[in-house]
Amino acid sequence: MKISFWVGCLGVFLTQSVHSVPLEKRHDPNSEYFIDYLYLDKILEGSVLDIGPSTHRPPKRKVTKTTGSRVQVGNVRITRQEGNRVMLHAFKEAEIDFLNTLRDELLAIPASLPLAKLSRNEQLAYWLNLYTTIVLAEIAEQYPVTRLEPLFDLDDPDAFVNHAQFQLAGQPITLADIEEHVSTNWNDPVVIYGFYMGAVGTPNIRTSAFRGKDVYNQLRENAVDFVNSMRGTQIWNPSKLLVSNYYRRMSHYFPDFENGIQRHIKEYAKPSFKRRLVTVRDVSAKIDDWNIADLYNGNLAEPGGNYPRITKDQFGVSYKLRLPLHAVRLLRDREIKFIRQRAKVEVEELPSRDNPD
Repeated sequence: MKISFWVGCLGVFLTQSVHSVPLEKRHDPNSEYFIDYLYLDKILEGSVLDIGPSTHRPPKRKVTKTTGSRVQVGNVRITRQEGNRVMLHAFKEAEIDFLNTLRDELLAIPASLPLAKLSRNEQLAYWLNLYTTIVLAEIAEQYPVTRLEPLFDLDDPDAFVNHAQFQLAGQPITLADIEEHVSTNWNDPVVIYGFYMGAVGTPNIRTSAFRGKDVYNQLRENAVDFVNSMRGTQIWNPSKLLVSNYYRRMSHYFPDFENGIQRHIKEYAKPSFKRRLVTVRDVSAKIDDWNIADLYNGNLAEPGGNYPRITKDQFGVSYKLRLPLHAVRLLRDREIKFIRQRAKVEVEELPSRDNPD
């Protein structure tokens, strides 16, 4: 029988009370402890909008300016329709306080339970969930904001990623510390897909927390999503592969960058994309999209005001939305994508006609 540790906003209920060393490298392969991220699940389930897998093609429609304005408030990059979105515009003071409390409770766990008493997978899930919670709480505090790159600049000592403002069992820790710890102690590059940075061009935020027993399956799902997307990879020339700059950030895993990245991409590429990789001879890390992955792109109103509009869905039904145009387009394209996916599944699941019975 496993012993669980419940993390909730009314307290952290553990059976031990021993100070732990932060960034612990030791682990217990026979551990029966696991952390139940019940309240993180509730936050993610209630606030993350699943956009669905990328079509791995540029959007068909170009970004147009708002009527009567030369200002474009939406994301203009070809990656703009990808990546799960957090409904940050709906976060009020209570939700932000809830996030901050949960973040602090996660930071406090090692003071009560030495991380060395957890298995490797449980430790990995803990670090990734802690990273996600810290990032989500900070972005919610700063919202509305459009571009997030300055927060994650490892070379800038003043960037949020380098702020030693979080106390892990009484000792200061930064997001960069967590990145480095995971990257140097877990050898499988799939772990890079667990760092949520809030931007379209970075790995997806999931609709549920990482779990030790499923963490590698969850990470592989994120890897497949990212590799087979325009924000992860693009081929415009049969001999040249463009990849995300995110891979440069995680170059620890790819010392022989071009060859290492090609092997890694092929591991998670879907069959149709993998066939296109056969002719690739050159790899260049040039893709990025640091626009915030929310519904509004950090713009709560269009130039001239936020006003009701009449629009039509894919069936021609008219409905009214009080959303900026770029948000309407994102939701419309999302719905069309899911309808096409459902139609494809239904066709694939049609029964055989070989037997008339």
